[in-house]
Amino acid sequence: MALVEELYGHRLTGDSQDTAAQGSPAAQVDPVLFRQARCPFMNAICDGGGNRDMARISASDESLGPYFERSVGSSTSGYIPCGVCSVRLPRDGIVWAICPRRLFCFTRDGVGEQHAELAKRIFSVAGYRPGDEISVWSEVSLRESGENERSFNYRLDYVLRSVKRASQPVIIEIMTCSTSGGNKSQGKDIQGAFRRAVISTHSHSIRSGSIEAPGVNVRQVWARMASQMIAKSEAANSWGGCTIWVVQDTLVDYIRKNTALPLDQLRSKDWTPGEVNMLVSDLARPVALYSGPIRPGGDSRACWMELLGAPHIPTLSSLTKKLEEVPPLVTFRIPPSP
Repeated sequence: MALVEELYGHRLTGDSQDTAAQGSPAAQVDPVLFRQARCPFMNAICDGGGNRDMARISASDESLGPYFERSVGSSTSGYIPCGVCSVRLPRDGIVWAICPRRLFCFTRDGVGEQHAELAKRIFSVAGYRPGDEISVWSEVSLRESGENERSFNYRLDYVLRSVKRASQPVIIEIMTCSTSGGNKSQGKDIQGAFRRAVISTHSHSIRSGSIEAPGVNVRQVWARMASQMIAKSEAANSWGGCTIWVVQDTLVDYIRKNTALPLDQLRSKDWTPGEVNMLVSDLARPVALYSGPIRPGGDSRACWMELLGAPHIPTLSSLTKKLEEVPPLVTFRIPPSP
């Protein structure tokens, strides 16, 4: 179980509803911007981020419709977008971004003020300099078949290219956590949490900071990242560019504890990129770059293939003890060959 931390960029867990997007203390929610369902990170109407498909609610919904301007539904194909940006885990107080726009996004104007510091680091790692003109494409689906029916089939969050002719592309991937499914029939899924957050913000029927939401599914998002990290990095490297993974610091802590990857050995003190680049940020600023080779070379340097290894191998006796605790599902004799 978690608690809704931010709704449309406004923090709900403090003593008063302050604008976490701006980092300012105890700023009151702007009712006009809230009624417009505007995302302060995109500087546009919220698109629901990672929860856009499963959490959107019809704009004609009688319980939520009155809280939003009619223009919201007309701009989003008839839906109110889920505006839950992040959730907080009560047991440790850690805040997890569940919307990729919360961690970083490009807008039609370039980069918003909230992400300006992180953008500088991204551009520096990508090899761009102040004054360079770049084009940005979002959600680029790339599918191509090669030999032996093998194919490359991925969606790229962002692709950057300098407007200079024959410039190398740079892939930007944003990794934030997803929420567990929850019980939809009981209103304990992310859609139900969003509904309660909106109503409580207006009616104060629920104490701010106590709106329950599904917990985070860190293992799922890590598995998705691990399955893509090498492939997308190899593709960008072959084009003469690079891939930059923008990852929340909380997810990096999970990777450090649950994989064999020796992250401390991959930390780039001078922010120099390598074959795989993981740019780590909290919800306010960039904090570190981890970069290095994909595969082991002739020396003892750490490589990113180690992220697929187990951080610890259990003893055989620990497995045997578990097997002795419960009876087997079935015991039978393998039949003879015909």
